Amino acid sequence: MAAARRARAGDSRAGFRRAADEQSPAVPQGLIRAARKSGQLNLAGRGLGEVPQHVWRINLDTPEEAHQNLSFGAADRWWEQTDLTKLILASNQLQCLSEDIRLLPALTVLDVHDNQLTSLPSALGQLENLQKLDVSHNKLKSIPEELLQLSHLKSLLLQHNELSHLPDGFGQLVSLEELVNYNF
Repeated sequence: MAAARRARAGDSRAGFRRAADEQSPAVPQGLIRAARKSGQLNLAGRGLGEVPQHVWRINLDTPEEAHQNLSFGAADRWWEQTDLTKLILASNQLQCLSEDIRLLPALTVLDVHDNQLTSLPSALGQLENLQKLDVSHNKLKSIPEELLQLSHLKSLLLQHNELSHLPDGFGQLVSLEELVNYNF
């Protein structure tokens, strides 16, 4: 209401708050802090059109709280953070994933089902600890051959995409126990 009054009065600050809010991160810092402790980040159903850069860099960047002069209790020791092992990005509006996913080498679970993905980054092949990958309910037309490098992959969910074939060499995925694909 006050912003509207300032806008009518010709205040140069009119709309400033709105612009700042639109640029604020889509991922609350509390979730990022919790993910640093637990190794799990659930961003399902948040209407994300893209994954914020600070999510890909969660294991690399110094947390915001490290720059503040505060005394930390046992629960706030950011320097004892856990690498991200589980990332859930399901039910958003993602059209692509960044090659920066390679910055999360400890991932064991990646769930990006129910998005608008048309392709997957080749960097997925660098996630050597990945055990479960759910890319179902997207618009994928192909699967990158680099996925065949995931020797620990146990579960690959591909159903409800636009796949016409899978890469040759799926036999290389010796740990694969579950492959779900209703596309052919």
